[in-house]
Amino acid sequence: MRKTFLLLAMGLAASTGMKAQTLPEGMEMLTPEGVTVTTMTDRSFDKSKNIVISGSAQAGWKVFFTAKEDTHGDELWVSDGTPDGTKMVKDIYPGAVSSNVQYITRFNDKVVFQATGNDEDGCELWISDGTEAGTYMLMDINEIGDSNPAGFTQVNEKQFIFGAIDFESMTYGNEEQRWLWVSDGTAEGTKLLKDCWVKYPGTHTTNDQYHFCRVGRKVFFKGDTKDGEFTETLWVTDGTEAGTIMLGDINTTIVDETTGQTNSAQIDWMTNVNNQWLFFKAVSEEYGSEPWYSDGTLEGTRMIGDFTEGENANGIKNGDGVFTTCVMGDYVYYRGMSPDNSYGIELIRTDGTKEGTSLVMDINKVPNETGTNSGTPDVFPYCVFDGYVWGKGQWGVNTSYDFCRGLEIFYTDGTPEGSAMHSDLNPGVGPGAQWEGTVCGGSMYFRGQNQVPSGSQTWELFRLDNKADEMPVLVMDLAEGIDYVHTLRNFNNDLVFTSVAYPRLFKYHYRKPDFNADKDMPSMELDFDGMSNVYNGHATAIQAVKDNGKALVTVKRGSGALTLQTTEGVNGYQLCDVSGRTLARVKHVGTEVVVPTIGMTHGVYVVKVATQTGREITVKITL
Repeated sequence: MRKTFLLLAMGLAASTGMKAQTLPEGMEMLTPEGVTVTTMTDRSFDKSKNIVISGSAQAGWKVFFTAKEDTHGDELWVSDGTPDGTKMVKDIYPGAVSSNVQYITRFNDKVVFQATGNDEDGCELWISDGTEAGTYMLMDINEIGDSNPAGFTQVNEKQFIFGAIDFESMTYGNEEQRWLWVSDGTAEGTKLLKDCWVKYPGTHTTNDQYHFCRVGRKVFFKGDTKDGEFTETLWVTDGTEAGTIMLGDINTTIVDETTGQTNSAQIDWMTNVNNQWLFFKAVSEEYGSEPWYSDGTLEGTRMIGDFTEGENANGIKNGDGVFTTCVMGDYVYYRGMSPDNSYGIELIRTDGTKEGTSLVMDINKVPNETGTNSGTPDVFPYCVFDGYVWGKGQWGVNTSYDFCRGLEIFYTDGTPEGSAMHSDLNPGVGPGAQWEGTVCGGSMYFRGQNQVPSGSQTWELFRLDNKADEMPVLVMDLAEGIDYVHTLRNFNNDLVFTSVAYPRLFKYHYRKPDFNADKDMPSMELDFDGMSNVYNGHATAIQAVKDNGKALVTVKRGSGALTLQTTEGVNGYQLCDVSGRTLARVKHVGTEVVVPTIGMTHGVYVVKVATQTGREITVKITL
């Protein structure tokens, strides 16, 4: 096998500029010779050309993507993680013409997407289970044109929603509109949900995550009435017509005196916070661009705080500059203006309240007239690793200061003393330019660079096994010059990705030396309740705390777990550290709670038991 890969690599080097070397142990190229993966390079999680993982523990996992070769054009492909199991699913548009598959999205163990099967049907809604027979047009929504369905988002265990153009929405008003649809994966269960104008992707498109955002069993999206009264504001749906509502007119600036139309709220950075509430950025007439909160109700949708008061020289309200988000525990971490503005744009965290919003750390300490320069941090999309939020920040490029290291990787536990630059990947003040932090198999992967040839960015694949490691490991230098690896995905705890230098589908299987499957393998299952167990621990001391005069009946210490038996039925529990940061939420119905305790570090922890009578019983665990 190794000889085969060596010969293959040498052949690739001759034809593509790829380095003549064997691939790292555990690395495979899954797509065959002559096939080009057409995944887009941007970082959005719902980009039009994507790599998507779908499946289940029972049915197995599959990688869906688009690729092209001379005889079939750009079509839907699938892989089971082996070269022999990597193939075109179906020639959707027969012959060399491309079907232009776009917006592939997981729906349980299948995927849904838009594609063109022939000129008569046009661009319509399709579904696939990864087999040719199980890949078909679900419904011809627009019988006289293209429905261009997009924004697919699973709302519950059986349904997904999306925006699409039908005949009525195409001919209503002065321009085509996508209206909101719902489907259970069958033609009979696919129907118009609400004749509201779905603004996909909307007027503000810097989001690296999703333009639709599910929180629990509700989906938030950017929209308007079909008469265009509000340009763009926040909407929510639970998959029913009655549960599809507009959550207020956020930006009340009048843009059309005749119709009374108001301006766009420029919704962006919609982020699911533990399936409990939505964090997002919005623009209002009164406060400009600031962070907002919504629980899915009109009265529960509000601005978190006005952190940049006043106006600029043009009379426009100052904005907070919310950019990139990551959730750890009960907090959202994001790039924003420091509360007193003296530190510039730095790493901020919020629990959804103004009082709970604070500066995490001043990354760039180079002084200026008002304080220090901006660190302009970017937290890797949804990247929490080894108990810390990871990202990159600008540590300064002024060589007069010894602490300046350029754009490099940092970590934080949410406190200033627990925050620091991890390593100077690109020595000196050169940018390490890390992006796409992805955790799988107990390690964190990202694209970055340890040098800058000719001022460009190489973006090679790096790996970090533990926070304690001094430097990230260069996994592979694929080509001479720019690799531009991108679209890093967790494929059942192996890494899959592609590259601009060599647009093939790669898979990397690796386990770090201290790998522990119980705590190092994140779940691939869909989570509608925020009840996934993400932490294991080992307790040595227990203290029961009474609540409303009723305490736990017994607390039993066993091998690798604590059993908490109550006088009432329970619905689940929440495990927190002493600061209140949530480490796990576990849904369980019964009369007792079992808390795994293997591997927990020393300290104080709190277990909050949710009873079936609506109360909360608290237990303090001291290690």
